[in-house]
Amino acid sequence: MIGIQHVKVKNRDAEFEFDLNRNITIVRGDSGTGKTTLYDMIADHTRLKNKSGVNISCAKNCIALVDIDWNNQLKGTSDTIVFIDEGAEYIRTSIFAESIKHSDNYYVIFSRESLHNLPYSVEEIYEIKPSGKKYHKFVKMFKADKNHIYSLNSTASGNFEFDIFLTEDSKSGYQFYKHYFDTTNILCQSSGANSEIFKWLREHRDKKILVVADGAAFGSEIDRVLKLQSSVKENFRLCLPESFEWLILKSGLIKISDIASVLKNPSSHIESREYFSWENFFEAYLVRNTVNTPFQYAKKEINPTYLNENNRKKIVAEISII
Repeated sequence: MIGIQHVKVKNRDAEFEFDLNRNITIVRGDSGTGKTTLYDMIADHTRLKNKSGVNISCAKNCIALVDIDWNNQLKGTSDTIVFIDEGAEYIRTSIFAESIKHSDNYYVIFSRESLHNLPYSVEEIYEIKPSGKKYHKFVKMFKADKNHIYSLNSTASGNFEFDIFLTEDSKSGYQFYKHYFDTTNILCQSSGANSEIFKWLREHRDKKILVVADGAAFGSEIDRVLKLQSSVKENFRLCLPESFEWLILKSGLIKISDIASVLKNPSSHIESREYFSWENFFEAYLVRNTVNTPFQYAKKEINPTYLNENNRKKIVAEISII
């Protein structure tokens, strides 16, 4: 599946309207916020169709995953928006993650818990908010400032002096940042993975740290990292652009005919069957479009062209780390 999908679900008592931008959307919230109501409406329509009293307006088929044998139900499902209840234990398993990895479906998962096996974006975590007695909409749970800084405290913006720069990347991204800070007193470190950032920060809670990680796949980590931030008097700042490759594409260094369209509306260019996460797409897009050019990109080792002073300043301009 590709593109932004607009969905409207209603019966005589309730109406939900929302857009789905990526292959995985997480819906959170406490009891009584509408999660169960929406899921039950989709499930009723899946079982009873028009007899359910539920009307679904969407360019794609919408179903609830209702079978106990969920894997077989998924195998027979294609180009569909699949809604999954938070009571489904299998959503926490690696088997489920592998089952949907190369799927052409979009998935809406109701879950109050973080799902560490799935690479979902910090931008696609929502809660349901009422608008009047009957109408409901999706509202983002986490919002960033113009430099992609996320915080539970809306005042956490502006200048931030730090001693350590922490990135999840251990290859080209880390090499780039390490070179960037080589002539400063700032120590550049790699956590090695998104999932290790929380542990790293907890073990260095007395340090001033700027964290830059791939927001496209940081959804399962953001909740516990921001809660830790609140407990350590905001000794660290969390910056989550889509990915390192996305920063390069945003810098203006790479001239590609459709790059403006890709950056403005990635959903229209990213096929869910091919790319489990947007970070995978941006890497492939950058690699493919820089072959045999001065900016030829490889994940394993940074091209020295990107380390040129003017070039590296353009790359970090989007996140304003200096």
